[in-house]
Amino acid sequence: MSLHVFRTATPALLLALASCLARAQEASPEPPAASAPAEPAVAESATPEPAATVPATEPAGPTTAVSVDPPRAAAVERVTVDFRITGLEEPELTNAYNWLGYVAEDQREGLVPNRLKTLHDEAEKSIGKSLQPYGYYRPTINKRLEGGPKDYFAYYQVDHGPAVHWLPAQIELTGPGAAALRARSRELGPPPGARLQHAEYEDSKDRLLALAHGEGYLDASFSHAELRVDPEQGTALAVLVLETGPQWQFGEVRIEGDSRIDEDVIRRYLRLVPGEPYSQQKLLDTQFALTDLDYFAKVEVGGLREQAVGQRIPVQVRVEHSKSRRDDFGLGYGTDTGARASVGTEFRRLNQRGHKLRVTVRASQKLSGASGEYRVPIGSEPGEYVGISGDAGEEKLSYGVERKYSLATSINRLDGNWDRRYYLKFQRSLFDFNEGEDSAVSVLAPGLTLSRQWLDDPAYARYGFSVWADTHGGQKGLISDASFLQGRVRLKGALPLWREGRLLARVEIGATAAAEFNKLPPDERFFAGGDQSVRGYNYQAIGASRDDNGGVIGGRYLNVFSIEAEQAIKGALGLALFGDAGGVGDSPAPELHFGVGIGLRYRAPFGSVTVDLAHPLDPDEPVVRLHLGVRVGL
Repeated sequence: MSLHVFRTATPALLLALASCLARAQEASPEPPAASAPAEPAVAESATPEPAATVPATEPAGPTTAVSVDPPRAAAVERVTVDFRITGLEEPELTNAYNWLGYVAEDQREGLVPNRLKTLHDEAEKSIGKSLQPYGYYRPTINKRLEGGPKDYFAYYQVDHGPAVHWLPAQIELTGPGAAALRARSRELGPPPGARLQHAEYEDSKDRLLALAHGEGYLDASFSHAELRVDPEQGTALAVLVLETGPQWQFGEVRIEGDSRIDEDVIRRYLRLVPGEPYSQQKLLDTQFALTDLDYFAKVEVGGLREQAVGQRIPVQVRVEHSKSRRDDFGLGYGTDTGARASVGTEFRRLNQRGHKLRVTVRASQKLSGASGEYRVPIGSEPGEYVGISGDAGEEKLSYGVERKYSLATSINRLDGNWDRRYYLKFQRSLFDFNEGEDSAVSVLAPGLTLSRQWLDDPAYARYGFSVWADTHGGQKGLISDASFLQGRVRLKGALPLWREGRLLARVEIGATAAAEFNKLPPDERFFAGGDQSVRGYNYQAIGASRDDNGGVIGGRYLNVFSIEAEQAIKGALGLALFGDAGGVGDSPAPELHFGVGIGLRYRAPFGSVTVDLAHPLDPDEPVVRLHLGVRVGL
């Protein structure tokens, strides 16, 4: 229907036209809905003349609706591209790939040809930017694009060029703490002469802030921080100006919550003192120390700065007690012990002074018994205590059966990185070395054990070491049936090899001085062989000599060496190749017995499950022996 606009009309005519229009609309069918028009229609408007007129309605008439589809865009052809960068090593290579725009595009449908051209044209600039964080500002890049019309290959040959090196940093401190921190701050800049690494600039800023915050300057901030790079001269300069702000101190320490431990016991393990410079690290150290006590299910340590008085910030320590009793159950199998089971109960908190009690019952095919230990915490370090322990057990060895009963008291201290244990142990042993004739021996031995370890991962170490050393002895007539002095040292280490690989090494040396060696119980003699010694030989099968029944009776000296290369092969599974050597004898350099083999490793949250097939090199031994075990740390 067309719309017409009339400039003037009479009333009678208007009424007639309106009547006709109404009849036409009743007689005409409803027009169909139209699609969106290609262009919108515009009705012309008219301005009425001064005479009394009204706009007229268009006379009725049939209307035809026309549907107009929008034009379809032509399909855009897409192309794919494979690209390669040569001349770089990690980590620069990966960063260069990430900076290229190809990897950010949706590759499922390919690239628009114009986009491919743009990315290729910008590749030099992108790769150049990717190298700057590693100190390369003047690279040479040769590129070419081949292929088509659908599949393309982009090649980029990169020479990163000369490196930019650090100049001595310009570090300036202002504010109340400037004089106190200036000397230490000079060593915190990027290393002069080293290749520029942008990360070192940020690390230097973090170290400066950590220094200030550690001394209580909590409001420290940089008033100026700038990295100046001169690619032509090949130099980089870090300019840092730190405003320290005022120094804050620790205020009073408030202990809250339901600890069920006396407050003075808790305060022994605080790592902060009111009046000392405020330090976030000391708050964390306090939280870790209280958590390590194993008394609490929850520990929160934090400063209440909004309640500070002057420059002193009160500290809130909130603790919630844990369950006082913990039960442990274990099932397993080891080549040295056979099938085994254990049940243990620990009373973490016998009283408000934090005393502990641990009782364990264990049973296996070769070793069974029960043990208990009562601990009284001392000192200011978790793990320092006075202990009283007892043990009773029976062990099946190659020469027969040993029954032993022991009672010991010990003082356990932490001296820096070393754990020290001073002890006095009484043991009564019943054993058979001489064709069914039982021997009963008593020993009262004071001793000292030292241990230390540093591991990058306490469960599965790729780098680290551990040291364990013990010395003890007894005097005949002072409850002991023999006079002797014994020392033993065990060293273990781990080094990373290639990716996902590690090298493990172990050395163990022992020596005993005794006038009447035959009166020493089995626990005071040396043996070798087994999962943790020389694989390929039975548990404690290597000794100095054999009795009339062919049993191994142990020796005065022990030498054990082991080396192992381990490599992850898929997921948690790994493969190991190893070689062991060990000997026991009556001389400091006993004859060594060798074993070599291959093993599987399964990495678990608690350590590694080990399955080894070991071949002993002695001709009278079985060709291969299976060893099963668990390794935690080293």
